[in-house]
Amino acid sequence: MMELEIGLYDWSALPCRKCPSAAHVPGDLLRMARARTLEEAEPRGIDFHVIQEGWTTKTAVPVARVLMAGLADRGISPSARHRFLELLSSFTVVDDEGIAEECRKAVRASTWALYEEVLSGRAKGTAAYAYWLLQDVETVPARLERLLATARHLLPEDVCEED
Repeated sequence: MMELEIGLYDWSALPCRKCPSAAHVPGDLLRMARARTLEEAEPRGIDFHVIQEGWTTKTAVPVARVLMAGLADRGISPSARHRFLELLSSFTVVDDEGIAEECRKAVRASTWALYEEVLSGRAKGTAAYAYWLLQDVETVPARLERLLATARHLLPEDVCEED
């Protein structure tokens, strides 16, 4: 699914903070998707290239769409899923509100993947990222409340303290 989304963009025409273009980004996304450990799933071609702390390039928007496509693939390892959600969480709160909103739209388009992540019970830390993203993008508050009532035990305690 990631390949389908990757193919929609001319990555060589997208900006990168460290390289002449973002042409290297699809390869890094696919490498992350194949990773089995958190170390292997480090976003080396994304960090400092597409995003650094609060700033980003417009390349974050197609990256967010590719990451959401990746979450729909059940073959993606828990470590890769964690890194995908970690990046998505960063993209939705960047300083450029226009880019942040476009990233939130990408997340909003596939919210069921986030619900599945929370309900899967794979990893509490990863579920926390999915839940925080849902807090940012869910348009039906009752659905999020129902998720919390059903899956509170699948989330870290500190996530539930906020609610």
